[in-house]
Amino acid sequence: MEYCSDCGSIMYLMKMKDKDILKCKRCGFVKELDSEQVDRECYKITKEFRHSEKDLIEVQKGDLNTMPTTRIECPKCGHSEAAYWQLQTRGADEGMTTFYRCLKCRNTWRAY
Repeated sequence: MEYCSDCGSIMYLMKMKDKDILKCKRCGFVKELDSEQVDRECYKITKEFRHSEKDLIEVQKGDLNTMPTTRIECPKCGHSEAAYWQLQTRGADEGMTTFYRCLKCRNTWRAY
């Protein structure tokens, strides 16, 4: 791991026009690397993966009988009980998103 000489943040390995670079996401400082340096120092390129809302809902298809439940009205069928779970869908400094799944019709909705 390497830190930015300007602001002290972590530098991330990226490809830019067929060149390997280290870039600070905070201040934008860029340090070019040659291919021998990348191999020698064992840098690794990683990709950020962001889930779509559909993926987040599909992940939670487990048995509804083992999930916590609460009294809330389903907007689709009007049933008064639903299973729920929470996920961090936005930035770490923002609140959790609560997902609900109706125990009767299995409709899924969310509350921020």
